[in-house]
Amino acid sequence: MLFLFGIFFLASLAAGCLALLLRLLFPRDRRRAELMTRGIARGALRLTVRLAGLLRVFRVSAEGECPASCRGLVIAANHPALTDYMVLASVLPADMACVVSGRLLKGFMGPVIRGMGYIGNSLPPEEWKERIDPSDGILIFPEGTRSAHNGWRIILRRGAANLSLRLGRDILPVYITCSVRGFLGTGFLSLRAPEEVPLFTVRFGKRISPEAFLKEGVPVPVAARRLTSLLERMLARETGAEVAHGADSTGAAGTGESRVESQE
Repeated sequence: MLFLFGIFFLASLAAGCLALLLRLLFPRDRRRAELMTRGIARGALRLTVRLAGLLRVFRVSAEGECPASCRGLVIAANHPALTDYMVLASVLPADMACVVSGRLLKGFMGPVIRGMGYIGNSLPPEEWKERIDPSDGILIFPEGTRSAHNGWRIILRRGAANLSLRLGRDILPVYITCSVRGFLGTGFLSLRAPEEVPLFTVRFGKRISPEAFLKEGVPVPVAARRLTSLLERMLARETGAEVAHGADSTGAAGTGESRVESQE
């Protein structure tokens, strides 16, 4: 497993160098540089996922209808394991931006992340339309971190709902499950692969339109709470987890703030 993470680190480093090179080559064509950087990163992640299968570290299976384009979508996925972004980015089309933690933007991967046009989770709503390209889909992990209790409990923040309601985008739920519960989840410390090769299954659900939640002049904060509650129940039902009732009213997600909240 250490070998696999080493490959991932080297691939990320190479992608970072190429991202900086593309910025220099296309200083006035930011969009072209973003898409090319995403393509490079996507290829590197696909290679890493294939190596993981060959080395029997983990395998990936996709079910349901994967969109040919992410344009105009908010892609909301549960977050049971450390590898979730790697898996989804290797499966989804390149027209996908992602909401990331601010500390990732400041880390050694910052140039790659910014070069792909990803946004930080502290971005205020008045900047969403300016910073998010309308031709991009937006991937977000609305739990804000890896799933609680090794994937047994779903606690969502309102980032996905706010993006959907304020930008008028459908939500595409994505359900991620692993045959080995807790593998690479919260508190997972072992670097040894389990006896059974873990199988990550990615299932694409049916789109949720935000229009029904805004009928009769319902305020956006109220609509966001209702949409989040629905998404929470759907993710829990499809992944075999439980909903942590009352969690919606805690933390930044429950204060009525409209910041984007996302993953680690």
